[in-house]
Amino acid sequence: MIPVVAADETALLAHHLRRMRVVWAVFIATVPVAAAVGFGAPHLTTDVGSPLIVTLLVLAMSLWVAFTAERDARLRLDRAKRAFAVHGDASRLLRDHWVVLLVVLLRLEIIVLGGLVVAVWGVGPRIGLCFALAGGLLLALAWPTERKARVLLQRARELLP
Repeated sequence: MIPVVAADETALLAHHLRRMRVVWAVFIATVPVAAAVGFGAPHLTTDVGSPLIVTLLVLAMSLWVAFTAERDARLRLDRAKRAFAVHGDASRLLRDHWVVLLVVLLRLEIIVLGGLVVAVWGVGPRIGLCFALAGGLLLALAWPTERKARVLLQRARELLP
């Protein structure tokens, strides 16, 4: 079931989705760039440790980011919905939604850039490509849809006094 949005909010929602999708497209475009740079960059050494140590550190960081990104986004959206219950301004709620998406994309971008680190300082570009593609898959799952925005508006309205 798709929630109903007031007619005056239709244009606001369309603008919101357009802005979110542009930001999403910029982030998803970094995946092939990071992969290409990873294959083209020379392999460097580091004082952190062996390439295996670097790769394991990036793996640990990537797993932490992947497992906590959704929880963090959910908490931020809950705060935005509670704030909406006080101010009742749909444009502010959608702006907060955009900020949440931006934070999630930034967090997931860390995994993509981790692939670049693995390619340059870790075990090599093939494994780095796996990290970049995993980050890209998680970014793809964050694609903003009209349904998600409408559900957010509906659930936030349920909190209004």
